[in-house]
Amino acid sequence: MRARRAGRLMAAAGAGALLAAGLSGAGAEATGTQNADLTVSYQCAFPAGPQQVSVRYRAPFPASARPGEQVRPGDATATLTVPRAALADLDAAKVGGTVQVAAQTTQNGTAAKADWPAFAVEPAPVPGDGEGDVTLTASGRPAAATAGPSGTLSFSLGELDLGLGPAPAPAAGGTKETPVACTPAQGQARVLAAVPVVADGTAPAPAPSPKATAAVPAGEAPPDCQDLKEPGWLISGCVYMNGFANVRKLDGATVLNDPAAPNPALTNVEYNIVPNLPTGTGTDVRFRFHEPLRSKATFLTFGFMPTTATMEMDQVGLGTETSAPYEKGQTRQRVQARMRVTIRLYDVTVNGTPLDVGAHCASDRAVDIELGDAPGADITNIVKGGTLHGSFEIPPFKGCGSGENLDPLFTGAVSGPGNYLKVSQGTICGRAAATCPPAMPELKR
Repeated sequence: MRARRAGRLMAAAGAGALLAAGLSGAGAEATGTQNADLTVSYQCAFPAGPQQVSVRYRAPFPASARPGEQVRPGDATATLTVPRAALADLDAAKVGGTVQVAAQTTQNGTAAKADWPAFAVEPAPVPGDGEGDVTLTASGRPAAATAGPSGTLSFSLGELDLGLGPAPAPAAGGTKETPVACTPAQGQARVLAAVPVVADGTAPAPAPSPKATAAVPAGEAPPDCQDLKEPGWLISGCVYMNGFANVRKLDGATVLNDPAAPNPALTNVEYNIVPNLPTGTGTDVRFRFHEPLRSKATFLTFGFMPTTATMEMDQVGLGTETSAPYEKGQTRQRVQARMRVTIRLYDVTVNGTPLDVGAHCASDRAVDIELGDAPGADITNIVKGGTLHGSFEIPPFKGCGSGENLDPLFTGAVSGPGNYLKVSQGTICGRAAATCPPAMPELKR
C-alpha cells in the first residue's frame, strides 16, 4: 500500500507541474519517412499594392524520432503562386530572388524558433501584360530540431519575407531584390509536419493531422469574431492573444494559446474611444475569450518520469482593458487589463499511463489577473496591440482524483502566489477592413 501511495504521489506531483516548460534533449535518427505537404495563403505588401500569394510547402520528415535526438528534415520546396499585377513594378522578363519563412517547433506546449535559411528562387519567366499568375519555385534545407523526452514534435510556418527582383543576365553580377513582407491568413492550418517522439521499443503513435480550415479573405473577419452585444459599446471586433505562464514553484513556463496549434482561440472585444482634449484620447475595452485558452506540456518529473497534462484557462465574466489619454510629448499610452479565470487540469498521463484526475480537477475559485505595460514595452495603444505582463496567484485545487483525493497533491505542487504571466495582443480587427482578419501576434518570451 505504501508503494502504491508513493507512486500516486509522484504521478500527481508530476501532473500538477503541467505549467512547467517541456524539457529538450540532445541528438536524432528517425525511423521511416513522411512526406509533408501544406499550402498556406498569405497577404503580401508588394510595392504595387497588397496581393494574396499562395505557397505550397513540401518536404520529407522522419516518421518518428527518439528522445533527445536531432530531427532532420530533407530538402524542401516552396511553390509560390504570385499574381502578375504584384510584379508590375519590376519590369522584368524573368524574376528570381529568395524566400525566407519564419518557422517554429512546438513539443507539448513548449515553442522554439527554428532558424531556417532563406530558400533560393529559381528564375522564372513573367507573362506579358494582363491578368494571370506567376509560378515561382524555391528550395532549401530546413534546420534540424532536437526532440524532447516524449510527445509530438511539430514544425509550423508563420510570416514570409520575399526578396524578388529581375533575374540577372550572365554578366549582371547580381539581382537587386525588393523586400516584401507577407502575413499568413488566419483560420488555416500552419503545421507542416508532426513527428511522434517515442522511446526505444515503443511503437509510435500516428502523428495528428492538423484540422484544415479555409483561409479568411483579406478584409473579412473570421466566423468566431462575434459581437458581445453589451449595451453602450460603439465598436465590435476580435483579436488574437498568446503568451507564456510561469509557475514559481516549478521554475518553468508553458505556452498559452499556442500560435502553432491548428485552431488557436480568438478573443472578442467591444471598445469605445474616449476623448480627453487637449491631451488626446484614451480607449475603453471589454473582452471575452471565444473559447478557453489551452496549453499542453510534457516534462520529466523527478528527472526521469515523463508527465503530460493539459491546462485550460476559462474566463469568468467580461475582461476589461483601458488606456489613459496620451500625455504631452508622448507617443504611447499606459495600458491596464483585468480578467478573472478558472484553471482546470485534464488529460494527464504519467510515463505513458493515464492518471484519472476526473472531469472537475480545477482551482477552487476564480483567479484575478491584472496586466500592465512596463516602461519600454512595445505597446503604443490598445487597438494596435503589444505586450502586457503581470503576476497572479494560483488557488488551491479541488475535485481532483476519482476514487482517491488528489487535491492536496496538486495544491502542494502548483498553488501559490508570484506566478508570472506575459501576454502579447495583436491588432484588433474592428472598424477598418485593413485590420481584418486579425493577425496572430509574435510569441514573445
